[in-house]
Amino acid sequence: MKGYYLFAPVEPECAGPESGVERKVRAQHKALQQYLNCELVILPVVTYRNTFLEKLIRRLPYTAAWRKWRYQGEFNDADFVYIRQVYHDQSFLRYVRAIRAHNPKVKLIYEVPTYPFEPGTPAGNKKKFRIRDPYTLKRSKSWGKIAAEMDRIATFYGQDTIAGTPSIKMINGFDFSKTSLPERNLGDSIQLISVAMTAYWHGYDRLIDGLYNYYNQGGTADIVYHLVGPILPELQKMVEEYRLEEHVILHGSMHGEALRELYSKAAIGIDVLGGHRKNYPISSSLKSREYCAYGLPILTSSPVDFMPEDYPYQMVAPYDDSPIDIEQLIEFYRRVYFKRNPSEIAAEIRFFAIQQCDMVITMKPVADWILSQADLQD
Repeated sequence: MKGYYLFAPVEPECAGPESGVERKVRAQHKALQQYLNCELVILPVVTYRNTFLEKLIRRLPYTAAWRKWRYQGEFNDADFVYIRQVYHDQSFLRYVRAIRAHNPKVKLIYEVPTYPFEPGTPAGNKKKFRIRDPYTLKRSKSWGKIAAEMDRIATFYGQDTIAGTPSIKMINGFDFSKTSLPERNLGDSIQLISVAMTAYWHGYDRLIDGLYNYYNQGGTADIVYHLVGPILPELQKMVEEYRLEEHVILHGSMHGEALRELYSKAAIGIDVLGGHRKNYPISSSLKSREYCAYGLPILTSSPVDFMPEDYPYQMVAPYDDSPIDIEQLIEFYRRVYFKRNPSEIAAEIRFFAIQQCDMVITMKPVADWILSQADLQD
């Protein structure tokens, strides 16, 4: 069998060797190659001048929202195409239909890394118009038709079907071969770390609120929270108004040895604390895997999908907007590390995660389904 993995990044930060998204795509492709003949196709990022006319045209109902898809026969010889979710609109729908028209036997698998796509009610039902509403409407109009063109939808959230199409259930994987445990150096303070493309639904404001309450009520433990990723103005404002500059460090984006050095000092990784804002009761986040790769216990409000309910290295906070209880967080820290070797704890966490979500393991359901289709054709 011959197949392709198609990835079409939308934003520049999703492309290139420093992008977590592209690193994941390459790791998934590498894992699929363990089972199948699969070629990776990464399309270049589309750039616009963002003139008023361009912005208007891209918001019209049947125009391309981002990329103008044109099929040129690139998958005519494919037995399967695995597609990492793109910005789907009518242009992409026409592209998918063209693939099928030129190659009726091809099997199409569409990975949906997050679902549902938008929190809350559809954009058209909102009382206040938002500048992105036309994009949301374009996507909602095309999504059902695109899903109908797919043979399977790969999902991390356990649904049997999505938009009427059968799913391949999997969990978010990680390429552990790209990381190793740093020398653990915890020091006297409790160091926390979050690493993400910071967004409102990550819920990091809950941790900042919790730190404010803790110190405002006389808390004395030395806690330092390292927030790595784009700095949201509202979070920066909170830190300044609460006078938490010594306890919340906004680093911006970091990579390489500088980030590894932070990981070596960290005691707890901060996963998603605002899953309720996007209706994600279970976390399948890439960051939870990365924390485990570096041997960190996790604080989350959406239990991590591969961790048992009683897993000792996971603290689950309330699934709401309440401030994080820092006293409970300190108790969790003490329960994990009291009279124990931090390096041994890190090795235990990493070993467990490798058994559960190494990329070769998590991509196997996809490979198994593709191979089953080959058997049916023989």
